[in-house]
Amino acid sequence: MSDQQVRKGFIDLSASILLSTEGLRVLSSSKTAIERVPARGNVTKQGLLSQAFNAATVQKLIMNSYVEEIYYASADFLTKRAQIISTTNLVIFAMLYKILSPTMAQKVIDSPVLREYNRRNPRTAIVEFKSIPQKVMDEFLVKNKAILDRIEHEMIDSVLSRITVAQDLAEEDKIVRMRSLEKFVRWVDKRIWYLYLIIYQTPLKDEIEKAYIELFFQYLDNTQIAVHTSNLVMEFIQNAEKAHLERVIVRNHLAAPDKVDLYLRNKSNRETVIEMAKRNKQQLEIAWLFQTGLHNMGKQHNIKIAISNYGLINETTRTSLSKKLQTDTSGISLSDFYEDSGETGKLGAGLGLLYNSYLEDVCRAKGIRYFCTIFPEPKLEKTTVTLDLTF
Repeated sequence: MSDQQVRKGFIDLSASILLSTEGLRVLSSSKTAIERVPARGNVTKQGLLSQAFNAATVQKLIMNSYVEEIYYASADFLTKRAQIISTTNLVIFAMLYKILSPTMAQKVIDSPVLREYNRRNPRTAIVEFKSIPQKVMDEFLVKNKAILDRIEHEMIDSVLSRITVAQDLAEEDKIVRMRSLEKFVRWVDKRIWYLYLIIYQTPLKDEIEKAYIELFFQYLDNTQIAVHTSNLVMEFIQNAEKAHLERVIVRNHLAAPDKVDLYLRNKSNRETVIEMAKRNKQQLEIAWLFQTGLHNMGKQHNIKIAISNYGLINETTRTSLSKKLQTDTSGISLSDFYEDSGETGKLGAGLGLLYNSYLEDVCRAKGIRYFCTIFPEPKLEKTTVTLDLTF
């Protein structure tokens, strides 16, 4: 399927969407075609599979904890660079959307106005996010749709103003936030607006409005997490693909180990090696894994991104990776790493793994737990890199 044939809003990646127990229960009652599809670990599980998937639909499934894993395998990853980046961004933002609404709800639930509302309406008292009555909420929102539309526009305009005047943001960062803003606001849980409308005609309205605007602004700042994670994923993928193809070349005596880089620079040679890998069913793998079920109840939401390739890293590479993973980037901008490394003839990893340090710094500042592991599997002659983020 060519890029031109892919429908708008779809990601051109034939990935398996593995469903959680709850996802299976919900989707089984619909007309969705569930089948056995490939999964990480050379097994099959129940899920969905097509040549391209609807980004918004999959994102909603993730937000509802209906997805356990997104899995993609291929002999060649770099031709799907844009799609892998899009999928990584999709899963990171799904987590951000998922934790935004409860955070905003708590602002209202803890307010004196809602306490007074609960005192006057004991039968429909709202003491937690999940206790909001669905029917009452739906009727209330329909009745006040015009007001709600106006509130959303006011919120968007206010946050845009904050972004525009922020002197500590680069122009590129401002553009990313502006593009993300409307979707952030539109995807806020309806229950948030129901709570907000309850206090809209009270003196506390301005205070809660300021709190909401601040939360939107802060969450837009988290776009850095998606940017650095996607960049780091692609750096690891570039390293993984090189190791993967190098193994095929050396084992089939297509080039000497010290001539691999030069050999791969020829497009025809590269295509030959990729076809060999396909015939031997040796593939690169990437999986986006989600913690679902009872063991992930509460505020924490976990994502793991695992990248596997045939080929083991040697001790020199391991030492180099370790140093890069521990690089101190204080006071250094990303643009400083775009200079040529000076290693001519090498298919290096561009920025190396320095994005890891940026991701660590951002996650630490946001209170997000993050770590990266490199796991060699000598018996399988494979190497797996895992990025682990807990929001």
